[in-house]
Amino acid sequence: MTYKNAFERNNAISVFLMGALPAVAGSAISVMLVSFMVWAVISLAFRRFEFHLTPGDRLVAWTFTAFVGLVLATALFGENLEQIPWHTLWLLPFLSVWVVIPRLRATPDLDYLHIFAVGAAVGAVGALIIGLVQVVGFDQRAEGGAGNAAVFGIISLCLAAIASLNLDDPRRNDRMLAVAGIVAGLLAVVLSLTRGVAIVAIGVLIVIVIYAPRQRLTNATRVAWLGLAVAVAAALYGAADLIADRLLLTVEELNSVVSGENSANIGERLRLWIAGWSAIGESPLWGHGIQNRMAKVSELLLRDGLPVQHYSHAHNAFITFAIDGGIVVLGAVIAVLIVPVFVAWRAPRDIRHRKRFFLALQVSLIFGLCGLTQIMFKHDIMDAFYIFSTILVAASITDIRARDGAKAPMPSED
Repeated sequence: MTYKNAFERNNAISVFLMGALPAVAGSAISVMLVSFMVWAVISLAFRRFEFHLTPGDRLVAWTFTAFVGLVLATALFGENLEQIPWHTLWLLPFLSVWVVIPRLRATPDLDYLHIFAVGAAVGAVGALIIGLVQVVGFDQRAEGGAGNAAVFGIISLCLAAIASLNLDDPRRNDRMLAVAGIVAGLLAVVLSLTRGVAIVAIGVLIVIVIYAPRQRLTNATRVAWLGLAVAVAAALYGAADLIADRLLLTVEELNSVVSGENSANIGERLRLWIAGWSAIGESPLWGHGIQNRMAKVSELLLRDGLPVQHYSHAHNAFITFAIDGGIVVLGAVIAVLIVPVFVAWRAPRDIRHRKRFFLALQVSLIFGLCGLTQIMFKHDIMDAFYIFSTILVAASITDIRARDGAKAPMPSED
């Protein structure tokens, strides 16, 4: 592909890498997003592109800013104020939407959704390869480059969903790559042995089937599906022992919980949720402050006399943020999940509308549903991936001002 200038080339590479790297290189995407933010500020200072936000862009930007502001504001109502900076630095990338969206808008001829889907497919295949090495070679749960099996599973599921956006591409190679990305991403979820994510994957697969255009299922694509099915069967066979052990552990833990006993995973989650609800009940409006989150939960866990493990979150994102900032922050978190979908749905019905809407819908659903049992925000990989996905949703929407003949931005060499 040829590019008009270095600015356009850099934007295309950035979008591709943000799709390709999260499962295999983990925190690299967090560093990249902060770099995009800093460089965009510098570029704006030198007038290399125009600062322009559409109404949809502003809605996203103000929603993310309100989330940041409310987390900080509710923290001031709690104790240990000196710990606030350490516990809130992770919020800074949420403000990147103000400058990264205008940067991407400066190159409107790029098909960001296509590039991101290609990157996601490549990243999903890479995730599967690394996951297989970890499972078969080292007899451990697949973590990829995320360093955490649950995060790896969630991100791999997102990559599978995003790769599916190219199932309607007119180019056969891109359609086949999309199929490879879907299968690889879903299989990587299985290799992560993260049960909550695997359950969500069933719903994601249904949405993918709804999205997939039937007229594009050519013979070549069917052959690709068949070949990948064989590869999946071989991979599952190699990880059969780990999967069987995980299923057996699940049955044992469920029996323990039904019998009124505690268990290392399911039982501990129930303990955390009960303690979390108690903490919310003590301060339902503005919570206890993000800096006091787990200290408060640990205090309540002591009441049942069982050992208290050290967790960074309550294994339910909605309970976790309600502990931090009560219904105020809980409402802000829900808005962060819903607004990108709303903006994508209300966008002009251009040729990318359906693809854009499914991108926003899939990512928000995966984060929200997986967040019921896993971490969601306040993890650098998860934050960066969600923020950048939202940035792409906004930046890919047709700018009515430019479409109607207003002066288009003229980026310089960057």
